[in-house]
Amino acid sequence: MFQATLTQSRRRERGLTLVELLIVVALIAMLGGTLLFGRGMLEGARLRSAATLVVSSVRFATARANSAGRPTRLVFDLDERKVSVEEASTSVMVREKGKDPSAGAEPANEIEKAATNESERILDGPRAPRAAFAAIKGSGLGVEGLAAGRELGGGVEFISVQTDHDDEPRTSGRAYVYFWPGGTTERASIQLKRSGDEKGITVLVSSLTGRAKIEKGRVDLPEPRGDEEFSEREE
Repeated sequence: MFQATLTQSRRRERGLTLVELLIVVALIAMLGGTLLFGRGMLEGARLRSAATLVVSSVRFATARANSAGRPTRLVFDLDERKVSVEEASTSVMVREKGKDPSAGAEPANEIEKAATNESERILDGPRAPRAAFAAIKGSGLGVEGLAAGRELGGGVEFISVQTDHDDEPRTSGRAYVYFWPGGTTERASIQLKRSGDEKGITVLVSSLTGRAKIEKGRVDLPEPRGDEEFSEREE
């Protein structure tokens, strides 16, 4: 009888050991899956957080331009992966005038060129100094650290920044989006992505409303519409 009891005890020990081994294998599999999917979820959260930072920066730049009465611009450092804000030193921002193709024939010689340039200078009158931009000083900026520059976050980088004043999207160096008093801004497309993932996410800035919205994937800046394409409501 004692021998039978000892045999049953050994069998129970073997059964428990096998069950414990299966539990350990299942836990390892669960932990491995959690680490695999958890990393992707973390990087996705960082990408959405970076897009939210850009949207908040657009709101701040719009409010700052209106409250201070000076042009403001967002600075996107594509190499350092940072967003910052700068303010103009004057309330006037001069844009370069394009050449009028209907102005007539080109001057025939150097004397006529000099006379034409002098007449244009007199007609244009004195020019306002070019606006200089610098980091905003003071506290209470609304977006913490935006004057010194905010990083996008680990594993997040710029794809490109497209604006109306650039002929081609910028993929390196610095890109600027300008905001003027009265709520006027320019259209912009700020594309972000996770490292190793080419799908990306886009923040679109509207020139009509000055608002920004987040779109999935890479969304290029749409071509400007002609006057005939605007509806009466938009006019």
